[in-house]
Amino acid sequence: MLRFLVSVLLLVSLTTLANAQVRLTAKPLPEGVTLNGRLTPQAAPDYSNTATSTGFYFPGGAGTIVADDVFRTTNLPISQISFAYYAPGAAPDVVMYIYDLNGYNLPAPLLASYNLGTLNGSGAWIYTVTLPGPLSAPSDIWIGFSFSIADTGLLIFDPPTIGFSDDVFMMNNSGLYWFGGNPKANFYLETVPVPEPASLLVLGSGVAGLFALRRRRA
Repeated sequence: MLRFLVSVLLLVSLTTLANAQVRLTAKPLPEGVTLNGRLTPQAAPDYSNTATSTGFYFPGGAGTIVADDVFRTTNLPISQISFAYYAPGAAPDVVMYIYDLNGYNLPAPLLASYNLGTLNGSGAWIYTVTLPGPLSAPSDIWIGFSFSIADTGLLIFDPPTIGFSDDVFMMNNSGLYWFGGNPKANFYLETVPVPEPASLLVLGSGVAGLFALRRRRA
């Protein structure tokens, strides 16, 4: 009975979410576009959607915040975030935003924003941002970006290989959107948490053991 009630509540929640979405159109990437750059995580990610390109991107307009829902597998502080975008021409100025998902209720509480400066143009690019300090955040968040150039947008990848993301995104912290299911509204994103103290202890023990072994050999 409990399982049935949970299933009904989940179905109602997803139906409500779908009804709240406005359908927009993604743009196909030009033929021959390849990703420049590479992922440089410092530790194992707790969310990753970087494996499979849909062949689309979404330019939301100059200065518009476009954010994807991200369900991480941990609630540890975030140390790194990776993203990818396509810029047909000029190099854009980019700002990154992180919000509490807040049960999809908008406006969502802003946790932090970061001015990334002017990045590369004329192509598709991967960037890994190491935050200036660990960001305390819940497991369920929005991660968004604004670009100063109107025709620049986030690359659409699906499905996530670590964690989960629903077929929805938000713009300017005020509305939910999708692409009608084709492609799925999931963007190239990866989050890396600060390692747990136990992991650091194991790493420290390993380094100490290696140092002792070297001393014995010496």
